[in-house]
Order: sequence, then C-alpha cells, then structure tokens
Amino acid sequence: MARAGKTAQEFIQSSFSPIVAVLCSPKVENIVSKNNLSFPELLQPFSTLDWEGQFRDPGGNNCTVKSWKLIIRDVKWKPLQPTEARRQLNNAVLHNYNDKTVTLEIDGRKFDVSQTTPWFDAWRETYLEVQFPSDHEFTKHFLSCIIVGTTQDENIVDCFNSLNQEYAQLQNVTPPKLPKWFNNGVLKSYLLLHDVSTMTKDKAEAVFETVKQTFGANNCFMLPINSKSNIDPNLSNDFWAQYITRAPDINIEATSPTSNLPTTPLEPQTVPVAQSEEINIMTSSTSQDTSHPLTAENDVYDNANSLQTHSFSGSSESMNVAGKGIDYSSEVHGAALNANDIESIKKFLVEYASKALLPYLEKLISQLSEVVANRKGVSRSLLSATKRWFGTGKTGNTTANNTVIYSNDCPELQLRRLGDLWFMCGQWQRAFDAYHTAKREFYADSAWLCYAGALEMAALSAFMSGEANRKTHGYMEESILTYLNTCRMVQYAVRATLLSVLCLGGSGLPGEAAKQLIRMTSEDSDLRSAMLLEQAALCFLSGPGSKAMCRKYAFHMVLAGHRFSKAGQKKHAYRCYKQAYQVYQNSGWRLSTDHVQFALGRLAGALKLTGDAVRWLAAPLAPSSHQPPHQQDAFLREYILAHQQWIESSEEFRERLPTLPLPLLERAATALLCVGPAPLSAPGRAPASSISLQDANAPVEEDDRYWHKLEEMLLQVAQGSVPMIFKPTVDLYVEGTDTNPIVPQGEPIQIAITLSNPLKISLLLKDLELLWQFIPSSEDDQNLEQEVLNNEPIVAAGNTLESNVIVGQKIKSVLLEGDCEKVLTFLLTPLCVGQINIHGLAYKLINAGEEGNETGNGTMISGKVNLSAQNSADKRLQIKVIPEAPCLQMTFTEMSSEAISNELRTIDVELRNVGPVDMKNVHIAVSHPDCISLITDDVGDNFKALYEEKYRELTPCTDERAARAAAWRSACARHAARAAELVPRAATRRLRLLLRPTAAAPALRLLAYYETGARARPYRLLRHVFRLDVAEAVEVSVTPRRSLKTMDSGVVENLFLAVEVKNICNEKDENVVVEVLEASLLSRQWKLTGLTNVANRINPLAIHERLHLIFNGRRILETLPDEKVEHTCLKVTKQLSDDSNLSSCYNFITDFKPSYLETADIGVQETPQTRQGLIQSMFVIRWRTINKSNGKSTVGQHCLWLECFAKAVSRNKELLPIDVPTLQLDDGDNKKGTKDVKEKERKDNVIFRLEHCDTIQHDFIHRKLCLVPITINIVNCYGVPVSVFIDMSKQQSRDAFGELGWAGALSNASDGDDKKGGVSVSLEKFESKKVQVRALCAAPGTYLVGSAFSITTIRADTQQPITYLSNNTSLLVVQQIPV
Repeated sequence: MARAGKTAQEFIQSSFSPIVAVLCSPKVENIVSKNNLSFPELLQPFSTLDWEGQFRDPGGNNCTVKSWKLIIRDVKWKPLQPTEARRQLNNAVLHNYNDKTVTLEIDGRKFDVSQTTPWFDAWRETYLEVQFPSDHEFTKHFLSCIIVGTTQDENIVDCFNSLNQEYAQLQNVTPPKLPKWFNNGVLKSYLLLHDVSTMTKDKAEAVFETVKQTFGANNCFMLPINSKSNIDPNLSNDFWAQYITRAPDINIEATSPTSNLPTTPLEPQTVPVAQSEEINIMTSSTSQDTSHPLTAENDVYDNANSLQTHSFSGSSESMNVAGKGIDYSSEVHGAALNANDIESIKKFLVEYASKALLPYLEKLISQLSEVVANRKGVSRSLLSATKRWFGTGKTGNTTANNTVIYSNDCPELQLRRLGDLWFMCGQWQRAFDAYHTAKREFYADSAWLCYAGALEMAALSAFMSGEANRKTHGYMEESILTYLNTCRMVQYAVRATLLSVLCLGGSGLPGEAAKQLIRMTSEDSDLRSAMLLEQAALCFLSGPGSKAMCRKYAFHMVLAGHRFSKAGQKKHAYRCYKQAYQVYQNSGWRLSTDHVQFALGRLAGALKLTGDAVRWLAAPLAPSSHQPPHQQDAFLREYILAHQQWIESSEEFRERLPTLPLPLLERAATALLCVGPAPLSAPGRAPASSISLQDANAPVEEDDRYWHKLEEMLLQVAQGSVPMIFKPTVDLYVEGTDTNPIVPQGEPIQIAITLSNPLKISLLLKDLELLWQFIPSSEDDQNLEQEVLNNEPIVAAGNTLESNVIVGQKIKSVLLEGDCEKVLTFLLTPLCVGQINIHGLAYKLINAGEEGNETGNGTMISGKVNLSAQNSADKRLQIKVIPEAPCLQMTFTEMSSEAISNELRTIDVELRNVGPVDMKNVHIAVSHPDCISLITDDVGDNFKALYEEKYRELTPCTDERAARAAAWRSACARHAARAAELVPRAATRRLRLLLRPTAAAPALRLLAYYETGARARPYRLLRHVFRLDVAEAVEVSVTPRRSLKTMDSGVVENLFLAVEVKNICNEKDENVVVEVLEASLLSRQWKLTGLTNVANRINPLAIHERLHLIFNGRRILETLPDEKVEHTCLKVTKQLSDDSNLSSCYNFITDFKPSYLETADIGVQETPQTRQGLIQSMFVIRWRTINKSNGKSTVGQHCLWLECFAKAVSRNKELLPIDVPTLQLDDGDNKKGTKDVKEKERKDNVIFRLEHCDTIQHDFIHRKLCLVPITINIVNCYGVPVSVFIDMSKQQSRDAFGELGWAGALSNASDGDDKKGGVSVSLEKFESKKVQVRALCAAPGTYLVGSAFSITTIRADTQQPITYLSNNTSLLVVQQIPV
C-alpha cells in the first residue's frame, strides 16, 4: 500500500497518545487570540516531544519513554456532530487529492500507481479523531488537566480557585456525558501564561511565586508568549496551519458546483443522548451513549449502477463536498510570537511531561499494579463468576444486550487501565500481558465490548513489540468480528480494521489485509467503502512480484471508483477508474473495458474535462462490441452530449472540425475514378462500359492483364513502338496505386467513400461533403497570386462555399443501419489547374436509435472522418489537375446479351469528342480477333493474310529477339487497327463492328486509344466489354476424302467433303431450328464443284436432328497468281434470298488460334520447317437459326481448316485452355515426332489406282502360267516434280496371300523405263500417268494385287528417295476352267 510520512508503528503510537485537558480562564483566550489561535491550538504543533524520559516500574526496573506525543484538548471538547463529521471526512479526502504516480512493472506490464495516498491518511486520522470516547477503553480519556491562568488576572489565586471549582464539577459528570476522565483523580497542574507585551518580567515572576507558594512548586509552570517586537522577524513557518480546522458557517453551505448530478437524501443527524445512569456504572451494550457520530441507521441510498445513463448517485457523505465556507487560508498564525516564544512552548511541554506527567504515570502504574495483584482472580460480581463456571464464552452472534455490569473501579477495568498506561508509555510487552489477562476476564464475563477492545489492544501491543504472529493477528480478527457481529458497533470494527491492516501489511500479509478491508465495505457509507476498497486494491498489488494480483487490483479499483462517485468525490473516482483501466486496456475483456471507459467519460464530463470525456466515451463505440443495442444507444447518446459540451467550451474548433469515432472509414475501399463525364442516355444506344467504381472491389489482376496488354498493342500500332519502361494508364485509383490521379480541367472526379457502422443501432448522417485543399499551379500565370484554398473552416462555421475553383457535391442524408457498410459516391469538378488534396469527409451525426428513426430530432453534432492517414504514401486523394484535354464518349447499338455461338452480329459504334480539344489518331484494339472485328472502309482480304501466315515458308531465324519482335508486331496488327485519324471537338465518327461470340470468350474486350497532345497525359483510353451469355446451337463435322476419277484428259484427283450438321440446342430452346444456307471453300488447291444430298429440299433441323451433306471438289490444276485465293461457294438452301450483310461476313474469316492475350509466350516459335498440307483449305459453312416462338433468326458460320484426308474435323466444342495441348491440324496429324510426320507423307504424296479384270478363268493343266494385264494409274500429289519407281520384285506378305509373279512392264510411255523387276516413271507436279504391266499367276486363287509391289519416290527439290509398300486393296480372282 502506498504510504508516506509515518510508519505503521509511528501511526499506532500517535493514535494512542496521552490526552491532556486544558481549563483556561477567560483572559487566556484574549492573550492567545492575538495569534489567531486557541490555547490548545497554540501548543499542539509542539506536542511531539524530542525528549527521552525514564520511570520505574513496580519492580524497580527503569523504563524509557521515547517519542512521546501529547494530545492537548480543551476540557470542554466534544466530538463533531454527524453532519459536520461527515463534512470533515469529505474535506479531508477532497483537499488532500494528489495525482502523482509511480511506475510498477508486474509480469512484464507497467502500471502507474499512486505514489502516496495522502487522502487516505488524512481520512483515517480524521476518522479516529471524530470518534466518541467510550467507557470500555481509556486511551481516549483525559489523563491529566492543566489549569491555565494569566498574569493579567487581578487575583491569580482566586482565578485558579474558581477554575478548580469548575474542574470539580466537570470531574463529577455522569458517564454518558463529556468530559471523560481516566480515573477519579487525574493529574492537575497549573500554568501561568505571561503576555510579555503587556507586563514586565519582574511582575510576572512575582505572580508566579505566589502561585507556586499556593499550589506547590512542582506542579506549577509559567509560559511567556507574545514576545515579538517590531524589530523581530516573522516566523518562517506557519506551525499551526495543518492542525486547525474551522467549522464552516452553516448558512453558506452550498452544493458542489462541479457535480450536476442528483444526490441521495442526507443522513439524519445522530446526536448522542445522555442517560441518567450512575456515574460509576457502565454497560457493554450498544446503547446510544457510545454511538459513533458517523453511525447512520436510517440512511437511504441510491444503488443505481454507475453505468446507467441517468446520473452517478451520491450518498449522504457526498453532501457539500466542495462547499464554500469562509476562506481561512489567508489567516496569519503566531503573529505576536517570535523564536523565543516557540522555544518557551517546547520547554514548557518537556518540563510538564518530565516533572509532572511522567511521575504521575509512574505512581498510577504502581497503584493499579497493586490493585491487580491483590485481586488474585476473585470475581467482582456473582454473575461473572457464574458465567465463568457455567457459560460457553463463545462470541458468535450473541446478543450485545447482556447484563454484565462493572463498577468504575472494578479490577477488570483497572487491569484495562493498567494496559492502557503501559501502552501509552511505550512498554509494549507489559501492555500485552495486561491486555491478554484482561481479555480472558472479559471473555469469561461475556463482556463482549470490553473483550473486543482488549483483543484489539493486545494485537497492537504484540505488533509494536515485534512479536506479532498468526495468533496475535487472530486476536485482531476476532476483535473485528466481535465489534461487528456481536456488539453491532461498526465504527469500532472499522477502527480495528484500519489498525489491523497496518499490522498485517507490516507483517507481509497484504492478502489478509485486503480481506479485512473488503469485509468492512457496506452500503451505509460510500466514502468509507471507497477508501477501504482502494486500500484493498493496493493490497492486492503489494504482494511479491509473482503474487501481485493485477486483475483483483483493477476490479476493486473499479468498485472504489464507483463508491467515490456515489460519495461525490469525482476526482478520486476518476483517478481510480483511470488506474484500473491500465489493467483492462488491451485485455480483450470488452464488456469490462466498456464499463470503465464509459464511467471515465461520465466522470471526466462532471469534472469539466470535456476533451477527456469525449475521448473516453468514444472508446466503447469501437467495433466488435458485445453490448446490446439499447446499451450502445445509451453510449452514443452520452457521447453526443459530451461532444457537444466539448465543442461549446473549446476555441480550437472554430476553424476546423473534430474527428468523430463513428462511422468508421474502410480506408482500403476508398477509390477515385477519372474517366470524364458519362454520355447522355439515348434510346437504342448503350454507352461504353468503361471503368466504374464498382470495379475497385473486383479482382483486378487477371482483368488488368488483358487491358495492359491491349494498351501495349495500341502503342505499338499507333506509335510504332512501346516505351522501354511501360507504365499502364491508370484511371481507377485504389489502394496500392502508386501514382497521383491526373484529371483534365473541367472534368468531374468520382470519389467512392465506404463507411461502416460497427454498432447494432442505426446512425443518421446529414450534409455530407468532402473536405479539400486546392493549391494553384505555379505554371499558370493566372493563378500565381491566388492563395491556397481550404473549405474546412467554411464548413466548420456552417457556411456554404461558393467557389469558381472547385464545384463539389453534398449528400443531404444517409442512414447507416446497424452492422452494415455503405458506399457513398461524391463528384468533384476542378475548374482551375493545380493540386487538390482531399483530406476528410464532413458530416453531421445524429443518433437514429434502435428503430432507425430518420426524423433527425435527436442531438446533432458536426465532425469529420480523416480520409488520408498521416505519414502514409497513399496518393489516391492527391489529385493533379492538368489543362483541358479531349474526352471520348463511345456508344453502341443496343443488343441482347443472349447469343448463339458463332453467330454474326453487326454493331454500330459512335465516337463522340465531348472535350474542348481535338482528339487525334484514334485506334481500337480487341481482345479476341476471331470473335470481334472492326469493319472499316479499307476492306482487305482477311483470308489471304491468314492463308499466308499459316502456309508461308518460315525462314530460319537465329536471333530469338528478332523472332519475338516479329511475332509481337504480327499479333499487334491482328488485334489493333486505326478507327479515325481526327475527331474535332463536339464532332462524331461512326464505325461498324462485327461480332462472332463463342462460349470460350464470354467477355469480349475493346479498348479505344486517342491522343490528347498534352504532355502530362499524351493519350487517353476508353474501355468497353461485351458480356454475352453464349449458348451452343450448331455442331459441324467435316471429313475430307479423295479419289481418282477418269476424265477425258486422264485420271483426275477428286475431293469429297462429308459434312454433318447437328442441332444441339438444349431442351429449353426446343423451338429453335437450324437451316444450312451455303458452304464455301477458300483454297489455292481445291474448289467446290457440286453438292450431293438425299432430297431435293432440305428441311430445317429440329433439336437433336442431323443433316448429312457431301460436297464434291477437284484440284485446281491451273497456276494461280501469288496474291489470289480461290473462293467457291455453293448454295444449300435454294430459297435463300440475297442478303447484303452476308458479303461483309466473308471478310470475317479468322483462324481459331488462341488470342494473344491468352497465350503464355507468343514469342517462342517452333523450329522452322516447310508447312506442306495436302488440302490447305478453309471450309466455311453458313447457317441460320430460327426461333419459332418469337420469329427471331440469327445467321452464323463455322470456319474449319482442312489439312489431311480421311480425318474428321469438328468445331462443335470451343478451344481448350492454354495449358492443355490442343489439336493441331497441321500436316494432317497430331504433334508427334518428325519421323511419324514423314511416314505419313510417304503414304499420301503419290497415289495410284489399278485397273484389271476382277475374275479370270485359266486352264492351269494345259498352261502352267496365267498372264494378267494390269494398268497402274499414278497421280503426283506433290507441288513439285517427282520420280517414281515401282518395284515388282517383292511382296508384302507371301504367307498371307498366294504367290503372284510379274512378267514385266508393258508401258509404252516415253518417260517409262522398264527395268529389271520394276518400272520407273517421271511426273510433273499434280500430273497423272498410266503404266501397263503384266502379272503372272501359277495357281488358281484370290490375289491382293497391290501388295505385290513397292513404290519409291524421289522429289526433285530434295533428291531423297522415299520407299513404302503399297496398301492398295485391289483383288484378283483366278479360277481353274472346269474340265
């Protein structure tokens, strides 16, 4: 426990010091009044004697008296009345307030604890002083009496005789009345007070001689005072200030001005009532003669919880805590005294103690010791003897109304007197023996009040002697319980507790001390309970390092603060709660923390600490509160009232707004958008989606990757190159954007502020507007003389800013419901070039309550929320305003979001420049060139470019960087194109887009680029996204096959395309039918010649129906120009009308290559090799879907690359993801090893057909060999000349077939060369020839003619022979002629 000044031993000794009465003549007061003092007050500061005396005990041993203190009181002294006593107690606490603290570190945490508790020391001393002297103890009785006369009395002897008579009357008062004397014959001494300023020393000496002769020299003393002359200095110290207490005039009592809270009714005054009992009789009952002036029996207290919002209840002790009476602080004491007088007073007190009082005590101790010794255990009453033998002697809850009566001079009380004398003389062991003996006597007689007193003093004696132990501490515990439960005398139990705590604390038992202190708290006295609870809390903190109980300390400090508040001690209540908060802070005990913070806020408000009140009351409004809605409503209502008082009393908010705790700002969600004004709505037109503030909450990494790559492509196409350090354009500024927003002058800025309400009740916000600061640009000569403009002072004053610099938006009202977030969008339009710093959001807060009342009738406070964090690198709200720039608005033809995969849509696009400056070099880039295309006046051959890209010869490239650059430029050219060269201000341009949506690309992105001519932002961008719900409706599969057909000119290579079309609509679209309109083939190798179908009329396909078509084609033998691609088209539906839109759709024929934006690394190229496909054509089939339910029709097309024969090609499913290997229709096979590709080429590059009879009859009996003529038709499918050798000396498998021999070639061709075992033929590109050969059969049977020879080809460009066995399945049946 915090202590200062006296130790426990010193306090106990001073509390039981000898009390000396003084009886003064009237002229004594006249003399001492020159010093604004009474006679007892004159002596009291010097009553602690720096003197050591000795006396002999009854056994003749010397006893030493040290540090003796005398208590000087007027013989007519009376305890204060209850009301005044409570006032003195309250003032003792109030006027000794001290907020000095010391830091303690406990379990790694630091706490600021009161360094000392002077208020408790003052309250404790005052509490002991105002006690009514009781007859069960004699330490508070007058031990001696000093009769004081003056040298100014005319007849000093008569004056003393008159005072003796008055003393005799006071000696014989009945017991309940005052004064109370230690015994019937106390020490009586005479003091002659000499006023040096009015009488000479000789005359005074003469008078004193007369007094000594009359009353005895050893019992008379003289004290000269008022010796100060004009030349003597004033006393350096006011020795009397701390000992003087003035009773305030009751007429000027006033309630504390610092407390505007209601208090409870005052306690009734309990005045001791005299009883007409015998002078030498006393009882141990709790009658009114011993009642304490602070005892209250009928007080009514307000037990309202301090967290209730009505008030902090006071108590009867809170009356007039800060009552203003006469101000005695300016009184001058000792004005007529000098240093010699001070020394004279000290000398007198020492002489009185050594020559009169101590010898008297020695004599009295000897007498009492003899009386006690002669008693020898004989009972002085029959009842006590009876109880000693037959009584139980248990205290328990025995009633105090017993009939034990002791006479004033009975041995039991004489024993108690002896113990008190030993104790006052500092003989602790002898005092303990006397008390110990007395307590047994009182216990045996069931004199419980006397028993409790003896136990109390015995425990104190043991402690003072240094022999305290658990048993002696138990004495004090039993004494307290006896006072409290048996005697029902709370005031003595409190006194014993205060003394016991000193003993326990000095013995290292703070826990036991805390228990005793807590036990004495009750509802009858808030101030006393507060003092004891605070001391108990300090006891919990006073244990050894590991045993310090911080939580118990905090809990009891909260209880103490509550009781201080009820007692009207607001400063102490605030101090207790504040010290307890150190433990609850950051503890996670949210409800406890809210209670303490709310109480601190209420108390700070009562103490006029409005700033602290607002800070404390704002804390319980933090997020994650577990308080119920009605409690949060009370918290908020109290906060608003405190905040209003703070604003009214503070001058700092005249030009700025305070920061409010509600609502909360979601700082990470703050977004700023600079995209110019939105276009005006028009029927049938849809504006570009652009960027919206809602995109700030969407995942941006994947989406931004597309836009950034499109921007790079636009820069490549529009400017010819991409900057070495490419920084993507930013229009939406969110958390993490490391750049200042840039906005042209005159364009609106959209700012999204997200506010959240963490409470369960609604908040009503009104008049919301942004707080900004504008700094003019130094580059603008017109703004050089302008000062920095800040709108916060104007908003704080409640005015509206009319500015030609910035036009802002104000939101009238917003209701934030409990536990919700709301996004507020503000528009800010800068009208001048410069810098805008948005630093806050101003609003007016109204508590809408649990019901969410929007009427706004509650108290309203103005404040702000800071949008920019201090010392933050966030640049979102630091906006740079640049000069005027062009601004593009783009609108499209309004269309449905539902689409069919591969359908064709034409969209009208309007470009409008709404800026005051011309825009130049407008380009548009698309994310998927195979799905969206820009139709311009410069119509080119799209297929030609694709054909060349796919089949051109790749030149070997040793520089990988150059290869990457070439691939990059090619991709950019495919994705981006110029839309307009110049769009003047306020002008428009129209474009057309062709869309072919697919399920693989549900979002088609379009990015427009235009140049501004401004240095700060040389170009601007505008985004649009086509988001379509794509459904599959048509599935197309094509299987190319080939054959040799005999024509007039010879054998010709033919192409057959087996096409399957299927309606794959889902069940909900069962009314959708599919019609095939036409088919086209684009190729330099083939052209379509006809269509084969089953019926003359092709009906539309219903759901799940299929249509099979066979298209005929033949090879183009003519040599075409390099730039020409043959385009042949066949109508499938005869009733197809001419559609002007279809012609433009032919230009929209693109490869199903992945978008560059979806390719992981486009720059990585395959090993350069010759791309030689056998078909090298694109097949396009045009179809139409008709919805019978609404009559809506759509036209679409499928484009398929045809590479190899006898392999089905289908585009019913979209492309697989990039990381999954996709089917590569290149050179007729999947991506396998080069060897497999070449093996495939060997079988397809040269084809042949055999002509011979199917069945031959031969007579093998007469002719052993059968000669069979065979014609071989050979076709060169290469685009280069080849040499072919037909080797007829081998067979594919002689085990599986009969033996077939060759008789040689019979070819008459000029290029045919009949060699041994084979035929050699030379063919030009795509040339066909016939070779005549003869086969020999030695036996009847079935022969596989093609397996009897192999083919070797040599290309003219490579000269590398390629040999493979023929797999021709031509069969020959040879029969034996029947005999």
